[in-house]
Amino acid sequence: MPVMKGSRIKTDSEMTRKAREGVMEFLLMNHPLDCPICDQGGECDLQDQSMAFGSDRSRFVDNDFSGKRAVEDKNIGPLVKTIMTRCIHCTRCIRFASEVAGVDELGTTGRGGDMQVGTYIEKMFKSEMSGNVIDLCPVGALTSKPYAFAARPWETRKTESIDVLDAVGSNIVVSTRSGEVMRILPRMNEDINEEWISDKTRFAYDGLKRQRLTTPMVKDDSGNLTSCSWEDVLLSVSQKLQSLKGEEMAAVVGGLADAESLVALKDFFNRYDSEALHTEESFPMDGSG
Repeated sequence: MPVMKGSRIKTDSEMTRKAREGVMEFLLMNHPLDCPICDQGGECDLQDQSMAFGSDRSRFVDNDFSGKRAVEDKNIGPLVKTIMTRCIHCTRCIRFASEVAGVDELGTTGRGGDMQVGTYIEKMFKSEMSGNVIDLCPVGALTSKPYAFAARPWETRKTESIDVLDAVGSNIVVSTRSGEVMRILPRMNEDINEEWISDKTRFAYDGLKRQRLTTPMVKDDSGNLTSCSWEDVLLSVSQKLQSLKGEEMAAVVGGLADAESLVALKDFFNRYDSEALHTEESFPMDGSG
């Protein structure tokens, strides 16, 4: 019956509740009981909907679980972990890939109970935005490989921040535990990044927190780098700068440096009348002039 003027829609009637319970029962009928070991646990849409609208009992009495659907996992790359038996066929990931990322690599095969979401043929999901399907997936079918079994959402503290790895300034949420960054999530801002972030923004923290310098180091008389305190290294740098002229100084910055640090470095070099500021790409290499 189409909606008409004067229609009264009941959203909490007995019939509505029964219909919702029926839908939830169909969704849970083939869904595995993986909640204790699923990375989506605690922030799973299916869990929340089941608590709000599901029945308090199950009519699934197959103790051997031989009737539940099982699907082979797909290998779609090093960033997104797939456990497709948990998939409820909402097709959010497919629509995102096609309508937002512009990559028509995800789709469905089969019908009914044989329906599967995947890449048709075995290949990687090649998109700079592929990590967003992790946030879109309402269950634990698509999760983050680097974040697998790392932490539960109630164990982490969320801090709103701005991404410094792109020129857009995407709004992000930094999830930490005991001072350690566990993952980066997008934060809604319709004027900048909407609700999406790039894979570089999402996963760069994993490469920044390992195999990195945590203390200053200076070269000794033999040319070897040795650890020292901040006071010692600042004193050493100050002494070096006092003996140099502006044309004898140069600075090289990496591609992951934030804009505020670059501005501070430029102001510092301007005091010495030095314009020798380079990025890793523009710095003259040996033999290249």
